[in-house]
Amino acid sequence: MWAKHDRDGHGWLPLWRHMEDSAAVAGRLWDEWLPDNVRALISRALPGGLDDGRRLAVWLAGVHDIGKATPAFACQVEQLAYAMHDQGLEMKTLRQWGTDRRMAPHGLAGQLLLAEWLEERHGFTVRQSGQFTVVVGGHHGVPPEHGQIKGLDDREDLLRTPGRAGHSGCGCNRSCWGVCRGVRGRWAVG
Repeated sequence: MWAKHDRDGHGWLPLWRHMEDSAAVAGRLWDEWLPDNVRALISRALPGGLDDGRRLAVWLAGVHDIGKATPAFACQVEQLAYAMHDQGLEMKTLRQWGTDRRMAPHGLAGQLLLAEWLEERHGFTVRQSGQFTVVVGGHHGVPPEHGQIKGLDDREDLLRTPGRAGHSGCGCNRSCWGVCRGVRGRWAVG
């Protein structure tokens, strides 16, 4: 899975590296730049106080681009899509998707995938998961509208690919998610 690519060359950055870098930068910003009153505001509702506030900020920054682990995103750069296909990831080409691909911008896709994961794997309610996943959905400045969410929710093919084994999955390395252990009991409000 790729996250960034060099438009002028053949360079690219793997998604796992971008996620790890983003989390590290968020941790540093929390520690050295964010004003104390903002840290306190973020942490106020969390049972572990400032430690949980930092943990939440780092985790959200780390997962903000998980929507890039979808066929709708991966197909955008032909040479990288072909390389993934050669490794067994079955997906349509950019041309085959046509305009449908635009239904799944990576922020929105990430919001849906993360909500599903929090609800199905960790017992979050829809309301609880939404408190966190809207950050992923709106990380480019505007949170998705209900119609966008509903439209993509009905298009599983834009979010998943059978891959080599013939079973659906988001395509990401499950170890990326290990950071979230215990989140529901500690952070979910309401």
